[in-house]
Amino acid sequence: MNAPHLVSLAHALASSGFLCLRFTCKGPNLAHRAKAYRAVWDYMKSLERFHIEHIFIGGRSLGSRAAAALARQLSDGAEGAVQGVICLSFPLHPPGQTHAHRQRSEDLRALPEHVPVLFVSGTEDNMCDRVLFDRMLTELKAPTEVFWLQGGSHGLKRSMAGGPWNRVNVARPGAVSSVRIRFSSATDRNVAALLVKNNNVLKLIRSEILQTEVRLLYELQYVLNNSFRGNKTLKGLERVEQCINRLKAMKLDEALEELTDLCPNRIQRGVSIRTGECDVPSQPTLEWLCLKVLGAAQLMSCTLSRCSRAFTLSKQQMKWDEFIILNMVITSMLSRLWVIFRGVLVSLSALYQQLLEFLGEVAQGHPMPFLTDFSLPADMAQLLGPSHAALLSKQAKYGSHAKDHKGKQQQQQQQKSSGVGVTKSGQTRRVKEDLGVAVERAIVHDTDMKPFLKAFRNLTEGTHKADEKQTFKKQAREATSFTDMAAHLEEMIVWCKSQRMEKEKRLLTFLRLKCHRMACLEAAGYNVRRKLQSFRRELLWAASPQGSAPKTCRSSAALRRNARPRRLFQSLRSRFRVSTAKTGLQKKRLKTQRRWMSELSEDGQSTQTIHEATPQTIDFDDHDDIDDIFASVGV
Repeated sequence: MNAPHLVSLAHALASSGFLCLRFTCKGPNLAHRAKAYRAVWDYMKSLERFHIEHIFIGGRSLGSRAAAALARQLSDGAEGAVQGVICLSFPLHPPGQTHAHRQRSEDLRALPEHVPVLFVSGTEDNMCDRVLFDRMLTELKAPTEVFWLQGGSHGLKRSMAGGPWNRVNVARPGAVSSVRIRFSSATDRNVAALLVKNNNVLKLIRSEILQTEVRLLYELQYVLNNSFRGNKTLKGLERVEQCINRLKAMKLDEALEELTDLCPNRIQRGVSIRTGECDVPSQPTLEWLCLKVLGAAQLMSCTLSRCSRAFTLSKQQMKWDEFIILNMVITSMLSRLWVIFRGVLVSLSALYQQLLEFLGEVAQGHPMPFLTDFSLPADMAQLLGPSHAALLSKQAKYGSHAKDHKGKQQQQQQQKSSGVGVTKSGQTRRVKEDLGVAVERAIVHDTDMKPFLKAFRNLTEGTHKADEKQTFKKQAREATSFTDMAAHLEEMIVWCKSQRMEKEKRLLTFLRLKCHRMACLEAAGYNVRRKLQSFRRELLWAASPQGSAPKTCRSSAALRRNARPRRLFQSLRSRFRVSTAKTGLQKKRLKTQRRWMSELSEDGQSTQTIHEATPQTIDFDDHDDIDDIFASVGV
């Protein structure tokens, strides 16, 4: 239903004043599709508001068979029920099975004379043999009209090999590759110009820049083959790759290198001017080269279209904030490829014009026609689309503008060197500069603008984020229910994801679950006004998470985990204080006992008394040391 040619047909019918109803019906069953067509027919007839008459029915491929079956059923009931049938790509037989054409054309042969039929088919359709189709038309009673799409397939798409030049391998002529003709100074100029144009094309095709971009394209295809399967941008890159592979398979560079070898060089041309004769490429060789150049030009036109299409798809993904870095790489690569292939197209156009001019001179000197049933176009723009043909005409304007601008720059430099300024009525005259042309300026090595640009970017980003957060907080304060709060949360989560604010997004996602639960309670009739106020405080903190989080914003498990270490630490600290106090008291007592014993020894008491006191002191010390050890561990 959404095929491009069906959509364009519907638009064309609508613009011509016809009402067009499109519908789809999947499945390869013809009876099922015929029932679907009948249901649509009954629906249109059952409309009381509109009275529809003069109805045409149609379809594509199997749909055309279903349309023919419905027209046969309706024509048996009432005359004039169906105004006509439109068959697009009628499948007369399966591919390679021509014996089934009688069965598939049975409904068409049963149509009465008052039901005309329009057929639209491609000449390259593998499901509609033209001989069998013409034979079927002679057996129909209904009037018919046939439109053949040249080069069209069963999907009504033109193949790239529509013309003799659009082939990967153009057949080489079976004739001599060089002939001897009269050689003059005019011929010398033509050959020299031809070699210059030929060399320009070879430089572009073999340039290291193009090869680097092609390798990058292949690398992206290899990396994204599995993870991006089904992505439209990747499919666009695959189509660009197909064109590049086709250009390689054409071996255009080898054909142009052969042209360089066949043409005489500068020394040979100088000798040939004196002798009056020279060996040049023959007419069949030049015509064969013209076909190769035309094919390459049309291939470049197709490549430009596909590059533009892939660029549009990649830019659309960037607008959706999807794979931003990858799409930046893809868009920059496609832009460079487009510029390179545009240069190749312009160079091929110039080479083709020079080939035609030299071909006319060779054909007059030694006629050997190779293309007997086909004439080469006089201008390459006839084969290209209007947009790509405009690129060929714009190239000269760009070149002349660049030359004029370069001349103005040289005049300005001469005026600066001579010290004479261009003035008018005492005022300095300013020269307008085209931003599309490179302008040489003095390079200042001491100035680095990156820190300034980085600071400005950070400032703008910070201001933008702050404004968005303030807007969100204002909406949260004005929300009167959890349903409104949930809607604002969804918008904020999407914005935080786009700005890569992971912490805020994680907190808001947690609050969204809580908000949905409270919204269910609110819908059930519970009073959740106080809960809404506490939830609003949590939400405002989550939008700018600074400082300690509210208790209501923490989970119960986290609160238990945080409370248990605090209790353990407090108990250990209290025990340590008690043990420290006990140890200090015992040490104080020990010092007092030692001082008392020293006073007794100084007073000259008996040795027995000292010996009796000393073991007691030692035992007391040992006992105190053990107590200190147990007290330090809290026992």
